[in-house]
Amino acid sequence: MPELQDIHRLQAFVTAVEEGSFTAAVKKLHITQPALSARLKLLEEGLECQLLERTGRGVRPTPMGLLVYKNATDILARMRHLGRVVKNHLELRDGWLHLGGGATAVMGVFPNAIASFREQFPNIQFTLHEQDSKGVLDAVRNELIDVGIVTREPDASLNNPDDLVGLRVHGEIVDSMRVIASPDHPLVGVAAALEKAGKKLLPMHLNKQHMILFDEGSTVRGIIDSEFRRLYVHPRIVMTLRSTQSMLRMVEKNIGLSIVSQLSMNETARVKVLDVDGLNMTRKLVLISSSERTLPPAADAFLRVLLSNNAVSSAP
Repeated sequence: MPELQDIHRLQAFVTAVEEGSFTAAVKKLHITQPALSARLKLLEEGLECQLLERTGRGVRPTPMGLLVYKNATDILARMRHLGRVVKNHLELRDGWLHLGGGATAVMGVFPNAIASFREQFPNIQFTLHEQDSKGVLDAVRNELIDVGIVTREPDASLNNPDDLVGLRVHGEIVDSMRVIASPDHPLVGVAAALEKAGKKLLPMHLNKQHMILFDEGSTVRGIIDSEFRRLYVHPRIVMTLRSTQSMLRMVEKNIGLSIVSQLSMNETARVKVLDVDGLNMTRKLVLISSSERTLPPAADAFLRVLLSNNAVSSAP
């Protein structure tokens, strides 16, 4: 059976059949007659049969040549289609892009980058998977996601940490966690009064306050708990959730205070940000891809947009 390197030989044979003569085939292919003869000879030797026979007017396919011709035209058509597919992917006129991240990435980082990217390349299709950092790490390693964003502790090093083995780190975004409240919450009034006096809320103002936090075991919850321990803050946790959007809704209903990512703050949410003196909760959102594969053209281009659209520190 002909292999990929036989494509030129198949094209020479198909052209000879369709033109009906070597002279016409040579002109159409822009090659010499010896080159055409050599290609046809190699094809016949590879298939171990005669493909063409001479006639008074030129050449015509033998019975086996007719069989090869029918299959060869299909092969050449598929090769042309393959060429168009590859060209469209390389020029970002077609393709898929698979992204993954937590709530903050899905709500606050990816949307602007996707919107900017689609202005340039509207035909690229996206899948966006919202899951925790462990799920994103696994999906990137298994090549189910092209580009992922995972959460890390603020003091975590990017210099070959164990949990990033097998991954390529492209940079990081520093994200601040903010205390939010319903406009009707008493602390909003306290904060306004303090602000007029040139002061801020203190960590002790959060003591015994009803609070809605992320589930225990999450990276974000660990950052919050650590900061509360440092400042001796003891709120009353009335609810734990996994969804930032759900937290915003609960705060809007004045069920309690919450702490959410600055990046994931919904501009339409009816909440107030409380500035608490001395409270410092940050985390790193790390942009990753698999180190075991080359990124597809669309993913590589999107990553550049993502890096330029956010305050991203380059990986060391």
